[in-house]
Amino acid sequence: MYTHFLITHVQPVVVLWISALLLGLGYGAVTCLSRFGTVAVTLIYIAIITLTGVSLAYLFSGGATIFVIVGIMFSLNALFIFYLNISSGLFRPLIFMAVSGIIAAIVVNSLVASSTLVWIVSVVTVLVWTLITALEKSTLHGYARMLYHGEFSSLPRCALPGALTLYLGIINAVVTLCRYIILMILEMLLSFRP
Repeated sequence: MYTHFLITHVQPVVVLWISALLLGLGYGAVTCLSRFGTVAVTLIYIAIITLTGVSLAYLFSGGATIFVIVGIMFSLNALFIFYLNISSGLFRPLIFMAVSGIIAAIVVNSLVASSTLVWIVSVVTVLVWTLITALEKSTLHGYARMLYHGEFSSLPRCALPGALTLYLGIINAVVTLCRYIILMILEMLLSFRP
């Protein structure tokens, strides 16, 4: 079974273009998110998901596995909250999200016989998505309040900005991590200078 993590024929120009477009679209959307209509937010959301999928497909082959795991995690969490009528204000849904994501990672990675690196990345991804969801909880609750108190709000008008907020949170976390890594490398290079 083909379980190589890194694709060897990566074209760096394509990855850089997609990454730049994804970051630009993400930063542009985060500043104007509340002013966009439902159709515009839907198109931005689809564009961000598509660009993320394409860039991950160029970078490594385990991206689809990781997207499936995160999708299962969010689906199980939504069903858990809805059918058991649990308040999303508590931390129980976040704990369930992390646990269900890790269980989904174990099951999916076992079924597709993933490499060790894909296992590690999928568990880390589950924990990062849970952390971003916890950090964006007040924003997500604001969209829910807008749904229940706004007379012109609909479920897509509130759900799509919520999902987009989570994606932009992930993009922001990745950009921050990359910035710290670059700064660390630059400091190390400057320390070797005579």
